[in-house]
Amino acid sequence: MSICKLCRNEATLIKAHVIPRSFWEIDASQPASRMITNTEGVFPKKIPIGVYDQTIVCESCERSFSDYDSYAAHLFLNRFHEFEEVRVGRTAYIFQNTDYRLLKLFAIAVLWRASASSHPFFSRIRLGPFERTAREMLLRGDPGDAATFATLFSVWDDSAEWLLMDPTAERWDDVRAYRFYLGRFVAYVKVDSRPLPEPLAKAALTPDGPLHVLSRQFAALKDLRVAERVLVHHANRRG
Repeated sequence: MSICKLCRNEATLIKAHVIPRSFWEIDASQPASRMITNTEGVFPKKIPIGVYDQTIVCESCERSFSDYDSYAAHLFLNRFHEFEEVRVGRTAYIFQNTDYRLLKLFAIAVLWRASASSHPFFSRIRLGPFERTAREMLLRGDPGDAATFATLFSVWDDSAEWLLMDPTAERWDDVRAYRFYLGRFVAYVKVDSRPLPEPLAKAALTPDGPLHVLSRQFAALKDLRVAERVLVHHANRRG
């Protein structure tokens, strides 16, 4: 028996995914998912069932995430063809009827689980005092307002193989956020008391507005350069 990090009760902890398994799985006709990491000494590998951790939550608490995870997976993986494509400077996709509560709590749940995880894949995600805030919001089922853990999404339009890289921290005009790779999609969650800079604030998930998903041309991203560099580095070491 151990202590569940969410409910804080003594319980048997279960193998839980930080990022829902469905985001690691792809159609059988497509190339297999591969985890790319720039962590020294860790080799890229196939991960058809994703990364799980048995040090985070009990079964009851894991079930409390089910509605959030299922909603996000269904929205992005099964309904993305329903999003409206718009071009205003850059391509974006818009979905009008988004359940703010479920999608925002999905983002907070991924963020909190990553911070609470002991798995090396999530070692860069450390929320400090924000971890308590995220945990309390999950216990209450409270998504907060748009500014609290402000969340944005993007999509890779032209990736030939899903590259699931380590989630990592980044800064937008010194405002701290974390980036999570969800197969073809990317989630960004602000972990900072300061507001998002413009124009990012306009693309953030809000209770009363449509969901915006920004297009990311994968070939133009530094992510691809990182992935290529890591793959070449490990190939040379193996050779």
